[in-house]
Amino acid sequence: MQLNKFIFMLLCVFFLQFYLAELLSINMIRPDFMTIFILYTAIKFGRFYGVIAGFILGLFTDLAGVGSYFGLSSLTFSLTGYLTGYLKDQYNRLIPLYFHLTWIGIIFLQFLIYSFVRYQYLYETDFISFIEKWLLTMGYTMGFILVLQLIIPFKDYYRAESS
Repeated sequence: MQLNKFIFMLLCVFFLQFYLAELLSINMIRPDFMTIFILYTAIKFGRFYGVIAGFILGLFTDLAGVGSYFGLSSLTFSLTGYLTGYLKDQYNRLIPLYFHLTWIGIIFLQFLIYSFVRYQYLYETDFISFIEKWLLTMGYTMGFILVLQLIIPFKDYYRAESS
């Protein structure tokens, strides 16, 4: 992947997140387009690009002042890119059910870590509200991923060119 194209796509996703996600917000719950981009980037190009995309988008998010915990977005996005990068070229090697359960599990883990740190007070005081917040935030993003799967399925990325 060319560096200029990669940086341009990172910036587009970053601005898409902050302008479009606000319009799609439901009761302060927003879809996370950056997670979707990192997921697709890591599955298509591997761990290296997934971690780089995750760290840069997380750093932009943290520098924009959206989250109150500096470094949390960089950590969770990098972790998502790294773990999802293992799925590059694995669609036909794994049973498709296991492939899809793996990336769904990675998204569950990413949102659990983010929600646990971000809503720690809610976790300690009202566990049911914490679970609700975690599942709704994750579910909204998963809805967008599932719709995107109808348009660009992961099986099209099997044996994708990485450069």
